[in-house]
Amino acid sequence: MTLRLLRRSWSGIFLSLGLALGGVAVLAQDTTQAEAAFSDANRFHEGIEVPQNHGRAAELYLQAAEMGHAGAQNQMGKYLFSGLARGGESKAEDAIAWLRAAAESGDAGFVFDLAKALEATGQAEEAAALYLQAAESGNTDAAVNLAVLYQHGNGVAQDFARARKLYEWPAESGHARALNNLGLLYVRGDGVTQDYAKAAELFTAAAEQGLKQAMTNLGVLYDNGFGVPQSDETAAMWYRRGGRGIEGGRVAGIYDPRLMVLPEDTQTRAALLPDLLVQAEAGDPVAQFLAGWLLMEDGNMTAAARWFTKAAEKGHVPSMVNLARLHFLGRGVLQDYVLGQMWVTLAMAGGMPEAGELAAGLGLELSPSQLFDAQTAAAARWPGIDQR
Repeated sequence: MTLRLLRRSWSGIFLSLGLALGGVAVLAQDTTQAEAAFSDANRFHEGIEVPQNHGRAAELYLQAAEMGHAGAQNQMGKYLFSGLARGGESKAEDAIAWLRAAAESGDAGFVFDLAKALEATGQAEEAAALYLQAAESGNTDAAVNLAVLYQHGNGVAQDFARARKLYEWPAESGHARALNNLGLLYVRGDGVTQDYAKAAELFTAAAEQGLKQAMTNLGVLYDNGFGVPQSDETAAMWYRRGGRGIEGGRVAGIYDPRLMVLPEDTQTRAALLPDLLVQAEAGDPVAQFLAGWLLMEDGNMTAAARWFTKAAEKGHVPSMVNLARLHFLGRGVLQDYVLGQMWVTLAMAGGMPEAGELAAGLGLELSPSQLFDAQTAAAARWPGIDQR
């Protein structure tokens, strides 16, 4: 069978102000420089056409922030608060100072980010006022966070009715966390008449958007027959979906959509492998990927990892993602979150930004220091990757 690769590619513009009036021209130049630094910082932050590098992004955000760019000030604050700017070291006081500077622009998202940082540092009363300000400007996340404060009486007097009203507005627009939290109010009868059927409806809407907490809550309802027919099978399904995202130890890979569709018949697929291995040994990255894919589906993870590695080193992005998955799960290779995230970072730089969600999709949460180490390794590896 002839292998055929369908040619299909994956996938700033700066506003220049031409004002020629002394100080105004200087201001325009500073604004343009700030915007340019911010745009470059975003490239390194997101890993667009370059390996994701939070350290370099932080340097550029700082340049733009010091020139008064509100977006850069906000990002600098978030970086310092999370530790991304320093490879794991959080600087809350400096972070909040930058977040305040950004929030002075009046942007509802920046006000929300400041409120989150204040809440996390025990300043819930001021956070509540800022959440309200952002919510009144249309920020649904702020409304949900303010509702949580009212639900628990944190920084404000406990008020379940107020919490319910704050949840209802974002829930109407499909906000997953609002739907889930509103469902919890109906489960407990807090500020509403207890209604398990209504809770099930809300949990289902949130679960269908991928919110794992809602999946688990829905599993509890099916497990006990609250508001839905009791079903051990359905409960188990939702519990699994709300867990690590891995069912029965199965490793679900990423197939290259540019390639031919492989036959479903197992005997035909098995017959392809010998020829693929010959071509893979000769250095063909497409054959290396396909050999890795067939071996992975056959359960031979060690051999699959070997061929995915060879293809990844030649710049084959889906191989990078599959190799990252194997490292995250410890299947066929030693479990290594840093090495897995390194391959994710390279895949993002190679044109697959959605690869950045791989760790979260597997229920993993990497620390800032692990991200820093992975990005450092990716930057060192990137020049040796074949980028044809």
